[in-house]
Order: sequence, then C-alpha cells, then structure tokens
Amino acid sequence: MSTIQVIKQLEERNVASEIVLMVWSDRMDLVALANIKGEVTLHRLTWTKAWSLSAPKDGLKVKSIAWRPDGKIIAIAYSSGQIMLVKVENKSVLHTIGIKGEVSCLNWLQDRTVKGKIPSVTEESKQNQYMKYIDLSSNFLPEPVVQQFDAPNNEEGQKTNILQEQTDFNLLLIGTSEGIVHVRIFGCFPCATLDLKKNLNCFCSIQNMHLNEDLNRMCFTVKDAEHNVKLICFDSDIFKTHTNELFALALKHIKLTSLITYLSNTITTITESWESILLEMDNKLSKYASKVPEGGVTADFLDLLTFGICSDEMKAFLIHDLTKKGLEKFGQTIEMSYSNIQKLMLKYVMKFGQNITYHLAEMRGMARLEHRYKVLGLGEDAITDAISSNGAFLIKSSEMQQIINHSIINYKAFFRWLYTAIMHVLDEQIPNEIPKMTQQDLAYITEFLQNFDRISRNSKQKGFIMERLGQYLSDNNLTIQPDMTGNEWTYFTSQNQCIQKNNSILKHYEEMSLIQQYKHLTKSIDDIFTTPREKISAEFNLIHEFNCFHCGGESLRTSQINVNKESILFCYLQPPETILGLQVYFDDGNCFVKCARLYFPRDNSDDNYHVIDIKLYSSTVLSVLLQENTVAKTTVLSQIPIGGVLDKFVDGGDTDSVIFSGGVDDVPRLNGSCLLPKLCKSVEGMVGAEFAVSGSRRVGIVLAENRRKVRLYEMEGEEEEEEDADMTNSGVQE
Repeated sequence: MSTIQVIKQLEERNVASEIVLMVWSDRMDLVALANIKGEVTLHRLTWTKAWSLSAPKDGLKVKSIAWRPDGKIIAIAYSSGQIMLVKVENKSVLHTIGIKGEVSCLNWLQDRTVKGKIPSVTEESKQNQYMKYIDLSSNFLPEPVVQQFDAPNNEEGQKTNILQEQTDFNLLLIGTSEGIVHVRIFGCFPCATLDLKKNLNCFCSIQNMHLNEDLNRMCFTVKDAEHNVKLICFDSDIFKTHTNELFALALKHIKLTSLITYLSNTITTITESWESILLEMDNKLSKYASKVPEGGVTADFLDLLTFGICSDEMKAFLIHDLTKKGLEKFGQTIEMSYSNIQKLMLKYVMKFGQNITYHLAEMRGMARLEHRYKVLGLGEDAITDAISSNGAFLIKSSEMQQIINHSIINYKAFFRWLYTAIMHVLDEQIPNEIPKMTQQDLAYITEFLQNFDRISRNSKQKGFIMERLGQYLSDNNLTIQPDMTGNEWTYFTSQNQCIQKNNSILKHYEEMSLIQQYKHLTKSIDDIFTTPREKISAEFNLIHEFNCFHCGGESLRTSQINVNKESILFCYLQPPETILGLQVYFDDGNCFVKCARLYFPRDNSDDNYHVIDIKLYSSTVLSVLLQENTVAKTTVLSQIPIGGVLDKFVDGGDTDSVIFSGGVDDVPRLNGSCLLPKLCKSVEGMVGAEFAVSGSRRVGIVLAENRRKVRLYEMEGEEEEEEDADMTNSGVQE
C-alpha cells in the first residue's frame, strides 16, 4: 500500500488574547506564543500548555523570542529593553539582560563544527586537557552549597548549572531599532557591541541577524530611514580562530557572575536577619531616648549599673516596655540571630569569596598565555586588582565575624545583667541558676553601653543603633573602626612600606564597610571584562554592503538559513506578490550574492497569489502562506522546493547594484507554482495572517487574521493513496 506526503491538520484552537509572535523550538515539539498582554506561553504539539509567563511589569510587550539551539533555554525580549533567559523545564528566570533602546530582533546560533566542545576529562588526562576544559575548580575547591533560603528546592543551583553546562559554542545576537548589535556568548558574556550606524554612516534599524556555520561571517538585514533594505556582511573570524579561548573566558564570566550573585543574595539575607531581630529592641530604646535628654540613655543605664539607681523613666521602661518575659525571649532570639549570621558568613560568604579567588587565579594564568588571550584583551593587571579586592573583601568578612563573636559576648552579659536589674526593680528573688556578674562582665557591659546614644540621623535608617554590626551592612564608612594597635601584622607592614605596597600583599581597608568592599569587588570583576569587550568588538570588519529593495513603511518579513559552509540563503517578502531570494557566498574573505524573484500564479487565472508570510523550512524548501486577491481571501499553506532552482539565481553585481524594486530587469522571475513536487494545504474557514514552521520537527502553525485562532499542522504527514486524498487541498503535484 503506497503512501503520499501531505500537510495534515492536527489541532485548531481559539485563544483568549491576540497573539503577536510564534516561534517553534527546533529540538522539541514546543511552540512559544507571545500575546498582546506581554505573556509568553509554551504549548506542545497537542496544544497542551507547558507553562505561561507574565511580563516582568504591566504594560510591557514582547518584541522578540529566540530558543537556545539545544532547546533548554528561551530568550524573551520586552519593550523595556529587558531580556530574560528562561529555563524551558520550569520557566525559572536564569539571567536578565538590560539593553538600552528597543530590541527589534533576537537570534541564537551555535557553532556547527566539532571544535569548541568540552572534551571528557579523565584522571589521566587532566593536565593535557587543562586549557581545553578550563574549569577544574571542583577538583581543588569544593563547590559552595547554595543557601536554601534563597532558592527553594535548590533551584538556584539548577540555574547555575544549566548556564554552565555548555557543550557547544553558541552566540545570542541582540539587535535594536537604533542599529546596535549586542553579541553575548552563551547568552551571558557580553563579548562585543557593534554600532552599524557608524559603519553605514546613516540611521538604520536591525531587522534580522545570522551567521554562517563556522561563525566567521556575520550578516545583518537592516532598514534605513527611507525604508531601504540592506544586507550587511561582517568578518567575525575571531569566533573561528579563538573558539576555545572565548569558550573558556565566557565560562569564567558565568562562574564569577553567579558567585557574585550568590554573595549579593547572602548579604541581603544577613542584612534582613539583622534588621528584623534588632528592630523591636531598637524601637523600644528609641522611644525611651525620645523621653530623656541627649546622652541620657547611656547615663541612666550606667547609673543603674554602677549605683543601682533607677529613675522613674527607667523603671517604667524596664517594667512596661521591656518586661521580664519579653527580655527572656529577646535574649534568646538575638543570640540565635547572631549565630545564624555567623553561619551564613562562614558557610557562604567565605566559601563564595574563596571560589572567586580560585577562578581569578585561573584567569590570571590564562592572561599570561599572551599568544592565546592577548588578542581577546584579557589583562593580568585588571585580574590582579580583582584578586586584591577579593582579598580585602575576605579580610573584611573575617573582621565582621570577630565583631559578631565580640557582640555575642557583650549581649549575653548585657541581657543577663538587665534581667537581674528588672528582678530587683520588681523586688523578686534572683534565681540561683543566674551566675553573678564578674569584673569581666562589667567591662563588657560598660563597653556595650558606650554606643547607646548613637541615634542615626539618616532618613533611610531612623532608629536606635546599639551595636557595631549594623555599620558593616550599610554603604557608608565605619563609624567605629576596629582597633588594630595590638595587631602584629599591622605593625610589621607599617614599618615596611615596600611590603605594604606589594601587589601580593592583601590590603585591609579599616574604614570601609562590608557593603563598600562588596561593591568594590563587583566593579573590579566587571573591569576585567571591559577591555575584552572593546578588543573583540574591534575585530569585526565590514566586508560588503548590499542594497536590496525599498519595502515601504510596512514591517519586513524575512527568513534565512545556512545552505552549506560557504553560503547563506536569505528570502525577503516584497509585498504584495514577490519573494526576493539572495544567496550570499563567502570565499577567501570576499563575498558575492546571487539573486532571483519568485511569484505564484493562481490556477486558471491571470492573477498572482498575494504572499502573506514566508519561512525557510530547510535549505531546499521554502514555506509560504499565500492568499487569493479576492473578497474571500482564501489562504493556502504551501511547501515550495527551491533547492533545484538555486542554480538559476543570477549574479547580483557589486555592492551598489543589487535589486531595488523595479530596478534591474535581468533578475530572473521564477514561477514558484511550477516548482515540483510541492505540498499545498488550503486553510479552509480561516483567513491567515502569518505562520511559523520548524523543519527539524516537521510542524507548522498558522495564525488567523483576527490573531485569536491558530491551526497546527504536520508538514510532512503520510496519507494512504487508497483513501483518495483531496489533492486540491493537500498533496503532491507530479
């Protein structure tokens, strides 16, 4: 029993909101739909909804969508310039990119060759594979455990892994309506920025972006202020010659960025924990401070400590505000709070900082291989500065831990004494289990009370500050700096200035807070990658500029695909009836173009179909959405085999004489309706507006004119010949 290929309808569905974008995944039977509300929804081929993701803010629109080539991550660009990298499995946001200007298009491409892949690393080959697989930190430094409070179900760890688990060199291209192109390796590392306005000496908007299989030729479709469409070709040979180096540098960027993010989240949690615990006590002390003259708080507490004298205000404060039961609870809570903060410092802040040191040290080793990394702009001096900043941050973290240890001792002594003071005021017997106050306890309490009159005047932080830990968690210099007079290392470095100025000696900035050191660290790490962005951007050279046609004010519909290593096929819709095909060839640093036009006559009619939308299904098949120029607007989905007619494309000439509308007469006009064998399917009962196809998954989806109805199709279905299929709607013309 013989079979024939047909386009088979699978599903027809109505949607609640108008759809503005449709993009298929090439790895899974998933289609991403963006609606007018800014929501992105993933549907399976059976129209089962995988998930729906709302816009980060109300009023934002989705401008473009791109799938990572392996299908695990999807990039979504919004009208605010924000681009989110979303994990397809559970819609968690892995990374957010901020772009100035309006994003006009996205494209995510990967190297189709074998180079750039991470080889397996065995125990015997670790030394030989070192520079090929640059991240061996897990063999020397245990990966810090990500805190559960910041990532339920360890989701944060999953975020990091999926960004780092790269097996192929891939590039996310971001084009803007202002003519700027941002290139990000793995969607994260911003390796280059191109300003096409400077190359063209005129305003332009990026309409589409593509690279050849080797990634050494980059092509941009742009539209200038007069709506002339141009094809711009750049030399991006650095992606081919330095694939492994860029691969390693991008992985280091992802690793350091994730560690900095972990640090930020941990510090935020520490700050929130400190503020929530101390807020109640600070509010009570602030209320009491408002009732007594300036300096009265410390004086009243010292009188109570030294002479046992209790003023009426102090007595009311102890009995009614603090209360014996409240003080018991608060003493236990604050001790637990300090203990938790100390654990966070030791388990996370120090571990993350140590891992940052490891990766920076590896990067410094990379920078010393100048024959490989100098062209990328990786500089040893900037990395050394970052190592010094990280060392200063770790020193400040250790200092903060000492402050916590000291504060715990002071708090215990203070609350134990204050509890006995309340018992005396209430004329109650002091329990035997409460130890008597020693001379050392008295010194601790006296030191603790010295800070009681430091009431903050900062409008953002009103309240009573009664201890020294909080100053480390604000973006200001320390008001009470650590006493380093008895420190032997401080004395030694002060007596030996030559050692103090050595880059290998970590500096201690006594006046800076932990937040200030953290900001200094993040800036120094950002500075490492500033020069590589500039150097890599300078490696791109304009090869050719091809003028194509005038498109008018309507939006440009275009599609492109790699035919082979040497050429890329571009198709442009020239409304209302023509498709312009351009095949760009790259040869030894040069490039030239061949071109032709396709049109589609209606059967038994002198009229041509209007072409509504186009997509390259494969390098040999063009998918088109045709529409009759009648009141009924009958729509036809068609698969046109163009592989056999590419040899009929003619030379497009030099950079100034490619096809303008109505320009060159010798450009061949090919009858697309005569190209065989082809598949056609009438979209009955629905006027089509646009469509999307995936050649690798053999699926398609057509959107109705009202944008509230969709139809899913199997583009290469099989139908038995005996079933007498309707050949006028779907079938093969022989």
